[in-house]
Amino acid sequence: MIVLTDQQAMTVHRLLTCILLNETYSLTDVEDALIWLSPENRQILCPFDSLWSKNLAQEIVRELRQG
Repeated sequence: MIVLTDQQAMTVHRLLTCILLNETYSLTDVEDALIWLSPENRQILCPFDSLWSKNLAQEIVRELRQG
């Protein structure tokens, strides 16, 4: 389970919202969120996982806007 402070949760929420809406966001927020959300010694095995997730998120937003 991941436990975030209120400030961390607001930062992650803002960051994800910006990413989903294809708006600009702070690189520092991305770096912080990666540290907060990644367990120690975790390795990303497939760089395409993040691309797939982003594409899925963009498709969801597109569908929501059309609906």
